Amino acid sequence: MDAIQLIDEEKHFSQDALSFFSQCTGQDDQDIGLNYHVISVFGSQSSGKSTLLNILFNTTFDTMDAQVKRQQTTKGIWLAHTKEVNTTQSPKATTSDIFVLDVEGSDGSERGEDQDFERKAALFAIAVSEVLIVNMWEQQIGLYQGNNMGLLKTVFEVNLSLFGTKKNDHKVLLLFVIRDHVGVTPMSSLSESLTNELEKVWSDLNKPEGTEETSLYDFFDLKFVGLGHKLLQNEKFIEDVKKMGDSFINKDDTANCYFKPNYHHMLPLEGWSMYAENCWEQIEHNKDLDLPTQQILVARFKTEEILNEAFNSFMIDYNDSISVVINDKTKLITFLQDLKKKCLREYDNHANRYNRIVYEEKRKELLEKITEQYEDTIGTFLEDLSTDLLSQLEAEVSSKKSTKDSFKKRLTESSNIVLEQFTQTVKLFQSAELLGDSQEILEAFKERTNDKSKGLRQKALKLLLTRLNKTISATIKDETIHLLSNPEVDLWDQIILRFEETISVNLERFEIDQTTSEGNDTTKIFDFQLGLSEQENSDAYKKICQAAWSTLQTIVHDYLKEDTVVSILRERFDNKFRYDENDAPRLWKNEEEIDKAFAIAKEHALEVFTVLSLAKTTDNIEVVPDISMSEEEYEDEEGGYHIDRFAHLFNELQKEKILKQFRRQINLTVLDSKRSIITTTTHIPIWIYCLLVILGWNEFMMVIRNPLFVTLTLILSVAFYFIHKFDLWGPVVNVARTAVGETRETIKEKLRDFVIDEHEKPKKRDEKIQSEKEKYELQDFTEEKKY
Repeated sequence: MDAIQLIDEEKHFSQDALSFFSQCTGQDDQDIGLNYHVISVFGSQSSGKSTLLNILFNTTFDTMDAQVKRQQTTKGIWLAHTKEVNTTQSPKATTSDIFVLDVEGSDGSERGEDQDFERKAALFAIAVSEVLIVNMWEQQIGLYQGNNMGLLKTVFEVNLSLFGTKKNDHKVLLLFVIRDHVGVTPMSSLSESLTNELEKVWSDLNKPEGTEETSLYDFFDLKFVGLGHKLLQNEKFIEDVKKMGDSFINKDDTANCYFKPNYHHMLPLEGWSMYAENCWEQIEHNKDLDLPTQQILVARFKTEEILNEAFNSFMIDYNDSISVVINDKTKLITFLQDLKKKCLREYDNHANRYNRIVYEEKRKELLEKITEQYEDTIGTFLEDLSTDLLSQLEAEVSSKKSTKDSFKKRLTESSNIVLEQFTQTVKLFQSAELLGDSQEILEAFKERTNDKSKGLRQKALKLLLTRLNKTISATIKDETIHLLSNPEVDLWDQIILRFEETISVNLERFEIDQTTSEGNDTTKIFDFQLGLSEQENSDAYKKICQAAWSTLQTIVHDYLKEDTVVSILRERFDNKFRYDENDAPRLWKNEEEIDKAFAIAKEHALEVFTVLSLAKTTDNIEVVPDISMSEEEYEDEEGGYHIDRFAHLFNELQKEKILKQFRRQINLTVLDSKRSIITTTTHIPIWIYCLLVILGWNEFMMVIRNPLFVTLTLILSVAFYFIHKFDLWGPVVNVARTAVGETRETIKEKLRDFVIDEHEKPKKRDEKIQSEKEKYELQDFTEEKKY
């Protein structure tokens, strides 16, 4: 049966479609159901589309006689019916009902620049067909307009807009039939080239909302077939067409079959007719298919060329002068403004003669390129300005140290100044229309300023902590060593009291009262006036306390060594044993008195031994830092870990060693005291006195009778009494020994001088004689000369 014109040249949809279907099938449309297929052919005018369909499907579409005239043959869209497909097995193999759409060729001279119908016809073919045969010549591959890629791009975009937003599994097979394929270029290479072109076309589409992530293969499958040259290789051409026909009827070969379930619209034939008519109406009234005419294409080409020339001139002037003005804000703004105006003026003078829409579109593109270049330049300038302003911020904060203002106030004022300067500079660029949205730039600089301020605060905090720790450590060291040198039972109460007072005195200027959340009480918090957060101030206070405790711990453990504790105990014992309550030296009368004093002094000394061995208060609470310190944990001899390293100063072995040394020293002291009593209290026998009287009676009488001897005796007696009374024999003996020693040294010196003098006298005598002899000889020599 002959074909009918489904859509005529005036874009009217035929109302005879349903009756045509009935005549073709010879039965009601309802009986056909889904057992039919729709195939369309699309391609350039006079490319042999109708001829291909007639050979492949045994249809009777009109074809062009090239020997008469090459002109448009198919006008509008024609619909034919067939059940016969030309295959390698049979020239008329039967299959399901196939309806073939022969679409008017594209790029025809009859329509000229009016490409509206060919775009709509191509879109219609895609919308209603299962298989779209794209007919092209081998030499057209690689061309953009020649192989209809520009047309396909528009059709793809509108197809997405009209039919692509619905999520389903329906696809269309794009069967590319490459005509006159003589085999020089492999089919695989041609198919790869076409696939790449199609993927690029798809990636460049303006996809509607909801389809941004879709790919070409979500809507289309691609197949490629090569046909030999119809005139030069007629037999091969027919054979290739038959092989292509095999894929239309061989449904068992699912991989190569051109009919697949997801290509079908799943509508009965009557429903397909209504669907096709509705699609055409929607396509006919869609304005997105009105692509630019040739004049617009020319306008685009020329304005693009003018744009590039203007921008190239702009870049030359820019590169020649930018280094001169980049560091001067005023000169830079003036330079960029003038350069921008010059570039736009050059573009306007040459491009405003072309299509207004294209001209404005390209002008906007030129502005974007200039703005992009300026953003880099202005960004570089603002980066340098940021660095200078941040250096200025640091310098101003440091230079105002001599003022009475707090660091927090100085930093806030300086930060506001640099932020204002940067903001004003950015606004100048904006007012000169050289910079777009500046919010991101301002936020970035503000963040950098905050980071710089944070760094300055941390630097100031570090300096403050160093000064405070130095002052607190020095005070703690002096007071702690003084207390440790003169320990009392409440030693650690005093140390902790002085320790806390030292911290409090040094930090009282940073201490403020804060009302609790309940509102009925106040707590002490610290603000170091650096603009720190409450947590940072708290952390700084903890660091000061940690440093103070660490200093105290180091001083205590370094000072209280074994020898030092023995010396402290010995000094405490001696002060109690050798001196009375008035700090006067004791004079021992008997051993009982010494033993009693020894017991008291020993007890007095040992009462601080426990205090020096274990740091705990009089309330029997061990001294442990009230703040976490990593140094608190240590491993003892048994392998256990403790958190009271501060309190435990000596282990049991060390304490036993200290006591042993202390006992040894005080025992020697007591022994010396007892020896002194024995020395001073030894009695001379009475018979010795009697013998002295008898033997020394004459001498005694001589002394009594001589006043000088009497006086000398009285003096010696009084001296002996006082020496004995005050137990000064030791100093007297020392003085005597010293006198004897000095006398001995004096005698030795005199003897040495005497011996030396006796040895030198003969020598001097000989020298004198020799001198006299020489004198006389010289005199004689003179006298002889006179004669």
